Amino acid sequence: MSRNFLCMNSELTKGDFLISNNGEYKAVFQEDGNFVVYEWKPIWQSNTPGGTARRLIMQEDCNLVMYDDGQCLWHTNTHHSQVKVCRLTLRNDGILVVENDGTDVWKSSKK
Repeated sequence: MSRNFLCMNSELTKGDFLISNNGEYKAVFQEDGNFVVYEWKPIWQSNTPGGTARRLIMQEDCNLVMYDDGQCLWHTNTHHSQVKVCRLTLRNDGILVVENDGTDVWKSSKK
């Protein structure tokens, strides 16, 4: 089953992906450790290729973090002390958004 979001305390591992509800965009946690949004070609990436990343976690503090054996390799810098509901969503326009209690706190861009 495909999904367009990653809930708080959930993670992606290499090869996992999100698909926008309209089916036009796919966000892939690639085998090389890069997190990339595709339309027909890449439109955004985390710039973390190199193969060492193992997990991409939507933490309970609302920070999306990429780890290699416990070491942070990349993050959205969206950590908050008071979080009720937090998630990462791949929207129908190809933008990844971290939402904290319904408010956008981080967005990817398009090339």
